[in-house]
Amino acid sequence: MKNDTIIQAKNLSKTYKLYKHPSDILKEIIFRKNFHRDFAALKNINFEIKKGEVVGIIGRNGSGKSTLLKMIAGTLDKTEGSIKIKGKVSAILDLGLGFNPEYTGRDNIYNGAMILGMTKGEIDKKVDSIIEFSELDEFIDQPFKTYSSGMQARLTFSVATAIEPEILIIDEALAAGDMFFTTKCMDRITKMCHSGATVLFVSHSLPLVQKLCQRAIYLDKGKLLKDGPAFEVCQIYEHSVMEETSIRLQKENTRQKKIIEKQNQKQSQGQDDFLDKRIWKNGPIDITKVQILDKNNNEKYSIYQNDKMILRISYKTKKQLKKVGVWAIFMRTDGIYATSAISENEEQFYNLENEGYIDVVYDPILLSDGFFLISCGLYPWQKKMLPSLIKEKSYIINDRVCRVEIKRKGWPLQTVYDQPIEIKHHGT
Repeated sequence: MKNDTIIQAKNLSKTYKLYKHPSDILKEIIFRKNFHRDFAALKNINFEIKKGEVVGIIGRNGSGKSTLLKMIAGTLDKTEGSIKIKGKVSAILDLGLGFNPEYTGRDNIYNGAMILGMTKGEIDKKVDSIIEFSELDEFIDQPFKTYSSGMQARLTFSVATAIEPEILIIDEALAAGDMFFTTKCMDRITKMCHSGATVLFVSHSLPLVQKLCQRAIYLDKGKLLKDGPAFEVCQIYEHSVMEETSIRLQKENTRQKKIIEKQNQKQSQGQDDFLDKRIWKNGPIDITKVQILDKNNNEKYSIYQNDKMILRISYKTKKQLKKVGVWAIFMRTDGIYATSAISENEEQFYNLENEGYIDVVYDPILLSDGFFLISCGLYPWQKKMLPSLIKEKSYIINDRVCRVEIKRKGWPLQTVYDQPIEIKHHGT
């Protein structure tokens, strides 16, 4: 182990025995036969972390992140390989660890801090600053069980981050109270990351990992897939997540369309056991498919903002129809209408016959982070058509039958629209 290396893992593995029934453990002892199956939480993990590095650990739920942190913290034994640690380790793996609901907040400060490795003398010096940071001065001598969940989170976070370790492990411990206090938590975590301590930080927030960490380790199904610069590793992980989301949304959209068609068929037969009417038909044409395509014409339902996106509406007619236009609406899942598209001039109306499709091209798509429900329809051209009458006059409407995710590269925004801007400086 090199002098500047503070954590070293070599061929580190952890395997759990999973039993269907508790009694299978006894059967295994008596009959000397396996009644379990092995689950490899970690498989041959290798890495070195140098003193002062801030390293993000990312991956999906069940990828082995928490298992790895517990092994580094010394609360979980390995199955194979080795893990070497130099220095005092403090881990924020569970807010509230060691807190007794019957004790006062002040008593729990001492309990929690001692479990984290602080001495009574060290706690005496810090107790006032812990109380001040938690903003619970007037409640600190009340029983912990009388605190609201937000107050409990405030106190436990304040205790957990009062330590000054050589190695700090943080596992998703930032959700502590209201928005103002969460900002304080973020500021404290940022200072700890810049303090010179070695920090291992687990979070599902990729922008936060990129902000705090120089390096990231990407775990997937117990394997180390990538270890490198935080921005690069986060991009690889996000792309993988988007691919999975796209496949899931494609299946959901197909299943949803079948359910809606079945419900509408029941309604047309006079049955009342349907949820809502989502497909309206008022003419000799059907929308057979609604798809989202990426810039390479591949079907995809998770798209980066500012990329090219195509909404493809496939149709089938019973007879030739002249001058047919298209409309589409994107609605955010909270009910806010985000953007719309409509055939507005005569060149955007087409003669339709047999089968085909119409593409609505968004190049670039400017919607910000979030999931959107798409409604669309086909309607006949008329002079001076009022927008309010388009739905009423449509041949066919598919209402909220397709869902798509838009991802903003970099920091997420909580807005519907991300306005492109240009910033210029003029001076001498």
